Amino acid sequence: MKIAHIADCHYGLGYPGPNHFSRFEDIIASMNYAADRIIEEGCKLVLFAGDAFKDARVFLDRASLEITEFVSWLRKLSKAGIDVVVISGTPSHDAISAYFLIQQMNIPRIHVFTDPGHMILHDINISCLPGMNRSNIAANDEIRGLPAHEIHQIMTDRITEQCKELRSKCDAMYPTILMSHLTFDLADTGFEDALLQNEPILLQEATELFDLVALGHIHRPQKAGLNVYYSGAPERHNFGDEKTATGFWIHEIHPAEWVHTYVVNPKSRKFKTLRWCDMDIQAWLDGELDTFDGVNSSIVRVHYSCSEELQKLFDRQTLEKALYSARAYFVYEIKADIERTDRARDVEVTEALGPLTALQKWATNQGIETPEIIMLQSMTSTLLEGVAP
Repeated sequence: MKIAHIADCHYGLGYPGPNHFSRFEDIIASMNYAADRIIEEGCKLVLFAGDAFKDARVFLDRASLEITEFVSWLRKLSKAGIDVVVISGTPSHDAISAYFLIQQMNIPRIHVFTDPGHMILHDINISCLPGMNRSNIAANDEIRGLPAHEIHQIMTDRITEQCKELRSKCDAMYPTILMSHLTFDLADTGFEDALLQNEPILLQEATELFDLVALGHIHRPQKAGLNVYYSGAPERHNFGDEKTATGFWIHEIHPAEWVHTYVVNPKSRKFKTLRWCDMDIQAWLDGELDTFDGVNSSIVRVHYSCSEELQKLFDRQTLEKALYSARAYFVYEIKADIERTDRARDVEVTEALGPLTALQKWATNQGIETPEIIMLQSMTSTLLEGVAP
């Protein structure tokens, strides 16, 4: 039997693009491609491992559009006779209320979990462990006031205990699958381990309890460990995904083994970064550089460094027009990488700034890429929640 495993589509408006809806339409196209392939491949079961949405707190008019599209995708699979198990993901992306609404629609063959739970479908044990609401846990009287690393260790231990409890509910006659939306300790996250040192994690000890672990949360599709798989995202969302494949897994059960095949989405929007130095800028000014490899239909940014003399001669608007003439889908930014003195940094980052704004300015001054800054801000928000009165 074939089981499709997909996650992190992040339906949402307002991504950088030609207009407010453009990237939303990209996501819809990618998810429709995935649904068509899932049906074509004859999958009997789909595991959606969290983060259906981009933002949890949005106005009703926007939320209704995003929920409607996800529900349309679910109905397409339901009408094809496919069971779909859905779990909620990261609370900052997935509003639990959206999943409650989907539950109340009572769509045939759609099974939604916002809390840990277990079910048997097609003679398979499916254990569901949705994304954790860290702020609720950190607000517990027994935990409040503890250092952040201790709070996250408590959460990690709780994850392991929940996995053991879920495994105890499984029927020994059938294969066992854990689906969750967490960071696995052996996963390639794309960032240094130090950045994730306070994030609660799914330990190998817990994953070894199951035959297959199907995860969402990390956008890099991968096999991590012996039986752990991240689906990645079906659509690229930012420059952090520039070199990342997009798509979903098909896990196939055979009498003696599991076979795992990654289905790449050829319709995913491409991101392209052009990095220019003095020589590139000079060549552009001399008219010797007028072709741009890889920008066709892509979201493009240009990062350049050059002397002050060349900077004065360089016209960003002319380059932007040339990129659009080369059929760039959207020019995200044309940015000079300028080294600043320590004095300039000190002036910009002051005690008057809030912690998240100060972090953003400091990271920008250090030349840290935008996706990593967002990750740092997210971690800082979590730490602040843990120490809030």
